[in-house]
Amino acid sequence: MPVYRYTPAQAPCKLCGDGFEHTHRARDPALTACPICGQNVQRGGVNSFTTPKLLRPLSVSSAKSAGFTVLKRVSDGAYERQ
Repeated sequence: MPVYRYTPAQAPCKLCGDGFEHTHRARDPALTACPICGQNVQRGGVNSFTTPKLLRPLSVSSAKSAGFTVLKRVSDGAYERQ
């Protein structure tokens, strides 16, 4: 989910300072008021995304070396260790 930066209409605010960051889904509406002081706010840019980054594809050997138990499906509802 993206982290949005919000700034108060009359900065600096005594409670929220120069602004605050708020995490919500991109399809959710933007905040119109500060949750701390209730002052009108404007949404700035997106600061960052909270998504995991994979540097390489996952493999059975890397999962085993990380301590995970790797199972293989052999039939309906039956699994065995690899």
